[in-house]
Formats: sequence, structure tokens, C-alpha cells
Amino acid sequence: MKEDCFYCVPSFKINSPDGTPIYKVHPPTCLGGICMNCCAEGNPCCGKGCCKVPFHVYPADQEKTDGDAPFIGKILKKPKSLAVEILTDAEAFDVTFPDDATAQQKGLLMGSAIFINVNFFEGRE
Repeated sequence: MKEDCFYCVPSFKINSPDGTPIYKVHPPTCLGGICMNCCAEGNPCCGKGCCKVPFHVYPADQEKTDGDAPFIGKILKKPKSLAVEILTDAEAFDVTFPDDATAQQKGLLMGSAIFINVNFFEGRE
């Protein structure tokens, strides 16, 4: 199977417990999959906590996943309110599951939201 070519875009696969690939996950891209599309949710990023950051979920066997390719689910880091931003270190994610996802696959996607948070949004203090 042809692998997608991403240079500046974080991308990973979600496998079932037996190692079978289930999903591909990465942010929306532009320029043929080379760069992240920071305006995909309709608002450009302007600093910590004020923009939506989506990671689209695709079937593992889908060849084209860049640009406006159809996706089956989404993990979305949502902006926090000012009070939450000031008073807590909480993050908010909205996970949209594929229509045919099993309970186990939904659990894998929720775990992926935690993985994405730790790897891409938590500070390196």
C-alpha cells in the first residue's frame, strides 16, 4: 500500500489489538499533503487556546487523505473559555466517531485524543 507523504504534518495509524490497521489520523493538509491547513475549521490560529485544531480520521485503506478528502471521524481540540484558560490547565476535545465504529474502536479513538493532547499540546516543562 502506498504511504502518504507528510513533511510538516503529524500523522499516525491506529491498529486493532491484533495489529491490523484500522484508521489513519492526521490534521487536514494543503499543498498536496505537505503542510497543515490551519484554516480548516474556519479560523486561523492566533495563540495558545484560541483556535480549533482538528485531526481527521480516515479508513486505514483510504489512499487519498490530503486536501479536502472525505474523512469518517474527527478529533477536535476545542478552544477554552477565558475563565477555563486562566483558572485551569484543562483541555477540551470533541471526538466524532465513524458511523460503523465498534465500542472498542471508539475507545481507541478516545485514547488517541489523549495521545494527541500529550504529544502535541502539553508543554515540555
